Order: sequence, then structure tokens, then C-alpha cells
Amino acid sequence: ISAEVRMKGILKWPLFIAAIVVVLRVVTERLGVPDSINNLISVVALHLLLGPLYFAVRIAKSRTPRPYATLFKLIAIYVVLTRAMIIPVYWLGRIYEWPQPRFFGLWGPDVSPFAGFIGVPFVTAAIWIVSSLIFGGGLGSVVIAVMTRSSNNSALGTPSGM
Repeated sequence: ISAEVRMKGILKWPLFIAAIVVVLRVVTERLGVPDSINNLISVVALHLLLGPLYFAVRIAKSRTPRPYATLFKLIAIYVVLTRAMIIPVYWLGRIYEWPQPRFFGLWGPDVSPFAGFIGVPFVTAAIWIVSSLIFGGGLGSVVIAVMTRSSNNSALGTPSGM
């Protein structure tokens, strides 16, 4: 199987889960569930932490050539696509003036249409994309290094602590 096909397979379920989380979060917010609960339904947790960890484990187990480059590619694709799922939610938040804290700065008497529809959503996306690549990429790289080292030591018959 080509690396491109494997990459699509690795992304399929995380993207499906992210779509469910995006919709679930909007539904719970609209139903008036407290923010303390809504904040647990987080796409940020998926692309900043869980996605990179999942990708790292899958990459390390598959012995993919160029594992670190593959990891960063997967994280980049995943975070861009998940943030793209959220931008229409921000637009709805502006149009309907949703009061949740994550929509602050999108609407109000002092917020221009440019800021509400373009500026805030895309700057927020850019910040999370960079953050996920740095933090998630670093965390995933550590996981790959540890798993690869452990796997190599097991293959050589040496203890992993040496």
C-alpha cells in the first residue's frame, strides 16, 4: 500500500470523530449546557493532543519510512481540516450572536464584518495550526522516538533502558 493511501486511512477516523465533536459541541451549546461541560467537548484537544498521539503510535508501529516527516504532514492536514470545520460554526456564532465565550470578538457593535467573518476565525485557526504543529508535533516525535527505540532494542535483545 502506498504511503498516500496509508495516510488517508490514518486520517479517516480522526476526521470523522472531529466532525462529530464539532456538531455535538454546537448542539450542547445551543441546548444551554454549562460552558464547563462544553469545554470538555473540544476539537482543540483532538488536534493538539489526541490526534498527534494517535498518529505517532500508528506511524511507529507501522515502521513508516521518514516517520517524523509523516507525523508533521498528518498533523498539518488534520489540524487544517478540523479548523476548517470550525470556521462555519464561527460564522454562525456571528450571524446569530451566540453568547458563548468562544464567540467573543465575532459580533457586537464594535466588531466589523471583516473581523467577525474573516479576521478572528482565520487568525484563531492560524494560531491553533501553529500550536498543534509545535506542541503536537513535539509530543508525537517523542512518542515515535521512544517506541522506535524500544522496538529496536527489543529486536536486538537489549533492555530498553540501556
